[in-house]
Amino acid sequence: EGVRRYGFHGLSYEYLVSRLAELDPARAKGRVVFCHLGSGASMCATLGGRSVTSTMGFSALDGLAMGTRPGQIDPGVLLYLMDRKGMGAKAISDLLYKQSGLKGLSGISNDMRELEASADPRARQAIDYFVARIRREIGAFAAVLGGLDAIAFSGGIGENSRLIRELVLRGMEWLGV
Repeated sequence: EGVRRYGFHGLSYEYLVSRLAELDPARAKGRVVFCHLGSGASMCATLGGRSVTSTMGFSALDGLAMGTRPGQIDPGVLLYLMDRKGMGAKAISDLLYKQSGLKGLSGISNDMRELEASADPRARQAIDYFVARIRREIGAFAAVLGGLDAIAFSGGIGENSRLIRELVLRGMEWLGV
């Protein structure tokens, strides 16, 4: 029916694999998880520099929570919104693409910098969810790859948020991190 799983940060991952090969050729040939974290967020597991699996799906809605997109969501939620809340396709699309993710979870902002600076507990809840989903995927990717040799971060959040990197990696010693 024309439904396929796609990846939406392919150019980023292609660059990251080539850059890691320049910086650390041995690790680049191993089992690497790349975390592209920004307003759009995804993760990719590579083995020998080739993609093995990704958090992205058919659309840019799947996978990790993002700035305004929810990431993985139970399809039953969509049926609930249609049946119980009377929402149509346009309203659901607007909710999923523009009002969900960090913005929807926090009720404050889709900008991680604002969430990190906020004392509002909803901001911390959104951050904790974002981190938990990344950690969950790292664990799943480690299982797929049979272990990890490296984890690399990119994107606006991945590159610039020391807090997010620290929270994601905390307690990952069992993986060699």
